[in-house]
Amino acid sequence: MRVDVVSLGLACADVMVKPVSTLPEKGTLGLVPTLELHLGGLAAATATVLSKLGANVTFLGMVGEDGFGDYIVNTLDGAGVNTQSVKRSSEASTPATVVVIDDRGERTFLHHSGTAAHFSDRDIDANIFNDASWVHWGGPAVTPGLDGEPAARILKRAQASGSTTSLDTCYDGSGKWFERIEPALPHTDFIMSSLEEARAYSGCESKEDIAAFFLGHGAKGAIIKLGEHGIYAANGDQAFEILAHQVEVVDTTGAGDAACAGFIYAQLKEWSFEDSVRLANAVGGLTVQRMGGAEAVSSLDDAVALMNSVAIGGPKA
Repeated sequence: MRVDVVSLGLACADVMVKPVSTLPEKGTLGLVPTLELHLGGLAAATATVLSKLGANVTFLGMVGEDGFGDYIVNTLDGAGVNTQSVKRSSEASTPATVVVIDDRGERTFLHHSGTAAHFSDRDIDANIFNDASWVHWGGPAVTPGLDGEPAARILKRAQASGSTTSLDTCYDGSGKWFERIEPALPHTDFIMSSLEEARAYSGCESKEDIAAFFLGHGAKGAIIKLGEHGIYAANGDQAFEILAHQVEVVDTTGAGDAACAGFIYAQLKEWSFEDSVRLANAVGGLTVQRMGGAEAVSSLDDAVALMNSVAIGGPKA
């Protein structure tokens, strides 16, 4: 059966605590008004939002045989994502992150890699890509078994099968950065990255130079997520910036992953490059209005309504 998107990479359980401006003294107890469990992980969040927008999505990753693993699989199933290819392991626990959010929405992460550190291309049946219109990898550094040549082989195979490919970067706490994605870029149609991460992966400072760097290494399009400032996008023909929607920000966790889903969905529907970025921007704008990465997106209609109703800037040359 033809699949719109295979979303490959990290799924994790996000334990979200808000607001926390300062940590309590060691050995004492601090009270917080909000502590919630949400689905996280670049690939899982993108898969969930894609499904809510109307795409037929398969998630491909590894979780543990534990409560967090059950939660992730059940949540993906509930969102309509195909989880038949999810690997379960008894040798490591499910990836999980404590997300500490201050009163301005700024996030600090404590991440446990768990099974994601063991997941590799050996766990993947490459035939899954034969029926995929799009293959998305999220993300480098948090699925180290895919970094470098394994991801290059996967994306090359996907392109050979007729799939469009993309990758969404993640913060690299070990400082390797570019070497994690360099082999994959010639087989990547679209690279998506936050501005801070993109600076570290590329070694460039300006968004224009970053996009040129990624395109020069083989990517066909670059989507640079600017947080509260919007999105800068470039391909071989266009380069422009779209300003973020002015909405009440509750939590920015997963907004970038959701934006990736908006862009991919629009491209699948053969929208123009500019309109695809506008939908990405709107989906990200929906996400920040609620806790969690994917729960705020309920339908394509909601995203299109925000895209069309709120004044934004751009495109800019």
